[in-house]
Amino acid sequence: MFTVMKNFFERLPWQAVFAACLGIFFLRNLLMPFAADDYSYMFIWDGADKGNLLDGIDPNRLQRVESIGDIVQSQWSHYFTWGGRTIAHLFAQFFILVGKIYFDAANVLVLAALTLLLFKVGTGLPLREMNKSYLVLILAGIYFCAPSLLITTIWLTGTCNYLWMNTLEILFLLPFVQSYRQKFSTYNSCLLTPAMAMLGLMAGWSIEPGSVVTLLVTLIMLVCLRRKKNLRPWMKVGAIFFAIGFALLMFAPGNLHRLALLNGTEAGEFVSPLSKLSLHMLKVNFIGGFVPVFLREVILFVPIIFYFVKARTSPEVTRFVLLFTAAAFGVLTVMMFSPMFPERAGFASTIFLLIASLAALKEILPDVKNFCRRKIKIATFVVTTFVACWSLSLLGCLYVEYSFHRQISERHKIVAAHINDDVVVVPPIKLPSWSKIFLDSRTWDDYALIEGCDLKPADFNNRNITFARRHGLKKIITDDRF
Repeated sequence: MFTVMKNFFERLPWQAVFAACLGIFFLRNLLMPFAADDYSYMFIWDGADKGNLLDGIDPNRLQRVESIGDIVQSQWSHYFTWGGRTIAHLFAQFFILVGKIYFDAANVLVLAALTLLLFKVGTGLPLREMNKSYLVLILAGIYFCAPSLLITTIWLTGTCNYLWMNTLEILFLLPFVQSYRQKFSTYNSCLLTPAMAMLGLMAGWSIEPGSVVTLLVTLIMLVCLRRKKNLRPWMKVGAIFFAIGFALLMFAPGNLHRLALLNGTEAGEFVSPLSKLSLHMLKVNFIGGFVPVFLREVILFVPIIFYFVKARTSPEVTRFVLLFTAAAFGVLTVMMFSPMFPERAGFASTIFLLIASLAALKEILPDVKNFCRRKIKIATFVVTTFVACWSLSLLGCLYVEYSFHRQISERHKIVAAHINDDVVVVPPIKLPSWSKIFLDSRTWDDYALIEGCDLKPADFNNRNITFARRHGLKKIITDDRF
């Protein structure tokens, strides 16, 4: 039995594993309907009122996005009255406009790109040296360790903010890391300079915690490359444009305008982002954000610990591992000083820690392989058990997401049958009782529904208003008797 399993795992190419995982990911995307903020971004941002995401908005003011020009108008208003995540929301509104099936396909490509980028940045190896060990660490690391997985990698608006923006940041770092490893010095600066300017602007103008830490990592890389006398013009240009994008993100007028609206003050009144900073806030952020994200990531420290105990092959590798481990902690530390620390904001931490873990795995992989050869039965049992648990978890996610999709389809039938009613009443979404215990936030959970991924019994809720406006209803509520 062990020999059969061993031969199966050895003969299975990494490309087949990758294709299977991407296929399941595509299916999960197909099962994900529009939800929550997706409905708000179906409309041109109403900056002249309260925007599209606060309760009590006027449905008669909402205008559907029907062209690229509408998206530009919407994001201009969004930037000055709500927030600076312009790049992410340009993507989100574009795919909401053209159709979700296009997003589903594009999202699979982005996940594939991030996987290969993590391999390149973490190991420095050419793609022909990819194997199942690296691939499984990346994909399992994202699946089991990334916080709020459904929200950050599958839900349209959330994915554009987290998965897509962090992919941009890692793509921006790739040439710096390659140069740090002295594999990039002969590249043509004439071609690379404008590309790094554009990429730097987009990556800097991405999402706050990842952008802050990516900027710090870039500056550290520049110092190291200068000491190695390997500083090139494209590096300086890339860093400058990243800093410009970062400034556009962080100092968007809409950031303060949103805080004023949320605090109930006048829109023009200055509200400091640190005005609520207190020991209580730090405690809440630590317990509610830092700790749960860190605990999810603990397993990724195993290769790092083994590297420092068994390998420690060179000072350069050691510094690299420490840099990206510190970057992972940096994301969590930055979020400690935010007014709120939702777990999903720690997504970039997992990505940076995966890079450190991959770099460590590369150095200890020969020892791991030798151990597996000596303890073949133990290794085969562990791998088989892990694959079985992962497969069962994915099947559970598919079941929950199919159930959610079916309930949304039934809701649309109710809406179609009662479209002329003054108030349409629909049952709330119900999830299997076991999903929270076994799957947590890797799929739909009650927290996601409460936070806005389902409608509410109150017709003044912004989700209800935008849903009703999108489907041509007067009002819609959920029946809280269910």
